[in-house]
Amino acid sequence: MTNFFSWLDFLDHLMREAPQVLALKLAQCVHRFWLVDVLQPQLLHTCEQVVLVSTSLLSAVVRLVQSSSLLDQIVHFLLRTDALTHLLLQRCDHISDQISMASLSLVEELLQKPHKDILDILVLNYLQNRSYLCSPVGAAEERHLESSEANEDSDDLEEDPFFFSDSQLLPPPLSSSPSASPPSGLGSSADVVNSFLCLVPVQVRSAQLLQEGGYESYVHDAHTLVTDCGSLSLSWDWPLRLRPPSGEDQFFEGPLLGVLFTRLGRVLEQPYEVSLQVTAVLSRLSSFSHPLLQEYLMNPYIHLSHCCRSLFSVLIRLMGELMQRIQPVSNLTDRLLDTRRHLLGLTPNTGLEHLTLLKGIIVLEEFCKELAAIAFVKLPLESRDSPGDSPGPAVPHLDLQ
Repeated sequence: MTNFFSWLDFLDHLMREAPQVLALKLAQCVHRFWLVDVLQPQLLHTCEQVVLVSTSLLSAVVRLVQSSSLLDQIVHFLLRTDALTHLLLQRCDHISDQISMASLSLVEELLQKPHKDILDILVLNYLQNRSYLCSPVGAAEERHLESSEANEDSDDLEEDPFFFSDSQLLPPPLSSSPSASPPSGLGSSADVVNSFLCLVPVQVRSAQLLQEGGYESYVHDAHTLVTDCGSLSLSWDWPLRLRPPSGEDQFFEGPLLGVLFTRLGRVLEQPYEVSLQVTAVLSRLSSFSHPLLQEYLMNPYIHLSHCCRSLFSVLIRLMGELMQRIQPVSNLTDRLLDTRRHLLGLTPNTGLEHLTLLKGIIVLEEFCKELAAIAFVKLPLESRDSPGDSPGPAVPHLDLQ
């Protein structure tokens, strides 16, 4: 393995320093003789161990590559080969948690590379028409339909004290035309940040019990992440404004966002390590400055079309499920505190009951704080700084009750 990475580092350095024609020829040779002839059969192999090793190896290669010519060939190999692209994203939700984590890690590494096609192919192409937005007429019809269906199903739903319809959970449409940002009065730092922080029910919050701090503890890291993502996309000529939505096409969130939302919806029942990897990818996507990502992932106020979901709506439904799942858990606060201590290495694993659930609750609390910090950092400076404030991100006072 040492010899392989030494060889790769030599080729990568050579392609960075060589004339463009030579660098392109070398990269094409790597594509043909290693990616296609050697690595592709391993990625398509039926043996899970072979798939795991090859995916992990490719993730490490993506992390190390700095040559634009070689990166272009890797992106072409992974994302413009339909069979491989489908397989990579499908394996983010593999029956093997190890393969899922390796695949998610590969996606995260790709999102850190300075190549415009990566984000376009994986996410942005599916959001271009903005057909996830509900038109004003469609919104009125949908609310009428939901009201009719609610009356028909009321006998079943009234037995479930934790059922909430989308109209109850999501804020109402704010204007006659969808907008990428909330209107004046609902776009302040406290409003947007609180939209994520208040998702977590008070009875399952445990960070303050160990004095770990609120979302402000994430602001520095969020600022670094948003800055890094901004540096990557600086030359990608992204639009500053969104074009009007097209309601002609049925919305498809794309295979990547689809698998991320599905995995996020299983935070309360899947391994802690997988949940961390899922939230890491979502946090990175949320940190990019493209207006489509800002609207779809970070705007809690958009009204979604029927059967569409966003990051915020997935979190809302997850909180409803959480409230149901904690009912049989006695001494919840003490158990959450013990779980946090265990995750911090302060106490040994004592074989706690409901450990997966408790870890999932903690992941959700921390993820919402991280999203709140990202939302705060991405707000225009005039929305979060007061006259006379010192430079740097200011943290607003929030009412979380």
